Amino acid sequence: MSWKKACFVYVIALAVAAMVNIEKVSVWVDDHLADGPAPGLARQVRLARNLWRESGLGPASRSLDCALAPYFDETYKNSLACRDEPNTEAEIQALKNRLDPNQPVLKPDIPVDTDDLLAALAPPKPSQAAEDVLPTPDQTHAAAIPAADQAGPALGQAKLTGSRKLLVVGDSLAIGLSLSLRRSMAEFENVQLIEEGKVSSGLANPKYYDWGKALRVFLDKYKPDVVVIMMGANDAKYINVNEKPRPPGSTNKTWPEVFSMRVEDFLEALQQRGIRNYWIGLPIMGDPSYAKQAEVMNDIVKTECGRFATSRFLDTWSLLTDAQGNYSTFLPNDKGVKIKVRANDKVHFTVAGGDILAQSFLATLAKEMELRPKTPDTSHASSLRAP
Repeated sequence: MSWKKACFVYVIALAVAAMVNIEKVSVWVDDHLADGPAPGLARQVRLARNLWRESGLGPASRSLDCALAPYFDETYKNSLACRDEPNTEAEIQALKNRLDPNQPVLKPDIPVDTDDLLAALAPPKPSQAAEDVLPTPDQTHAAAIPAADQAGPALGQAKLTGSRKLLVVGDSLAIGLSLSLRRSMAEFENVQLIEEGKVSSGLANPKYYDWGKALRVFLDKYKPDVVVIMMGANDAKYINVNEKPRPPGSTNKTWPEVFSMRVEDFLEALQQRGIRNYWIGLPIMGDPSYAKQAEVMNDIVKTECGRFATSRFLDTWSLLTDAQGNYSTFLPNDKGVKIKVRANDKVHFTVAGGDILAQSFLATLAKEMELRPKTPDTSHASSLRAP
C-alpha cells in the first residue's frame, strides 16, 4: 500500500505544480498541440488556465510574483506580468475576449494582399506632394507601413539590381519574421530567400550556439548579397538595467560591454565582405521589466550598427504598439477589425504581427535593392517548377 500512497502523493504534487505554472503550461500546449495532434487537450488546458485566473489563487499568485520581482534585479518574471486590473467596461470585455478558451495562441494565417504590398513598395509618383505619401495619424498599423528608424550613415552604395540572395539569421523571432518574408518574397522574381534561424540562440551563450562562427559558415556557404538579423530576445534577460559601469582599466566587463563586443565581431564579419545587412530591432515587450532590458539591447545594437558602413538598424519598437504607444496584443487592421499581433508569451509575434514587421523592412529594402514583381508568365513558370 505504501507505493500506492507514494504514487498518489506524487500525482497530487504534479497537479499542483502544473496549476501553479498553468500560464507556462498553456503556452507550451498551444505552441505544440493546438494546431496538431491534440487540439481538444489544448482547449481543456486553456479552460483550466481560465479557472485559475478567475479563482482567488490566480490573483494571489500574481501579487506574490510582482512582490518578489524587485529582489531578482527585475529579471524575475512570468507570462502574466504585473499590470493594472481593467477598470472600464471596454477593458473588461477585451480581457474576457483574451480569456476565450476557444482562441489559440496564434490566429490562422492571414493572406498577404499582393496589390497593397506592391503599391506600398512602389516609389511615389513625382506629381505627389510629400505629405501625400506619409501615413496620416489615424492610419492603422496594418494599413500603412511605418518608416523604420535608421541609425548610422547610409549604406552609400549603388542600388542592388539583378537576382540576389537574402539570408535571414537569428533566434526564434527571426524564424517568425522569415515566415512572413517567405510569403512576401514569393511575389518577387529576383530574390532568393535563405532562412537560417536557430531557436533559443543568441550572442550570450556561444556554447549552445556560436553565432560568430555560424555566420561565417553561412556566408561561405550561401554567399548572400543581403543579410537580415533579428535576435536578442534571449540575450536581453542577462542585462541588469541598474548595473554600474566598471572602473576605467578594469578587466571585468559589464554584460552590456560584453554584448557590444560580440555584436561588433558579428557585424565586422559582414563589413569585411562588403555585405549589406539590416538588424531588425526588438519590438516592445509585454513585461515592463523585460521591456526595459530590450530597450537597452536595442540601444547597444543601434550604436554598433552606426559604426559600420554596411550595417543598418531598423527600429520596430513602435510598430506593434497601440495608439498611446503601449504594448498591445491586438491591433486594428485597415478595416478596423482587431487582429492578434502578439503571442501569449508577450515576446513573440503572430503571423499578422510578422507581416507588419516584414512589410516595414521591405519598404526600407526597396530603397536599396531592386524588387521586381513577378509577371503572370514568371508566376506560372514558378508554379510549374514547384514540387
